Amino acid sequence: MPLFAIIGHDVANSHHQRQQSRPAHVARLKQLQAEGRLVIAGPTPIEHPQDSDAAIAAAMSGSLIIADFASLAAAQSWVNAEPYLKDGVYSHVDLRPFVQTLPVPEPR
Repeated sequence: MPLFAIIGHDVANSHHQRQQSRPAHVARLKQLQAEGRLVIAGPTPIEHPQDSDAAIAAAMSGSLIIADFASLAAAQSWVNAEPYLKDGVYSHVDLRPFVQTLPVPEPR
């Protein structure tokens, strides 16, 4: 299956809603992982935090997810159901095909 990069862009002051929506967001990522379709996922902080988990949580600009989907339409459908998008954490999401070059991916 092809890979897609999902880049979520947080609205300003997203911290509170991000915390509220996080359990549903993480559950969907864990489902992708259980299916062997998740390559990588994580938040994109405004700057690299130096001090604590609290600093990380308070300074997010968005998220990056790279995962396997059968098609662009399947990836878009998954994005459309994303809690961070539905709940207003993300202002918008960029969805792009992705080709992993390095490290050399494991055979699927």
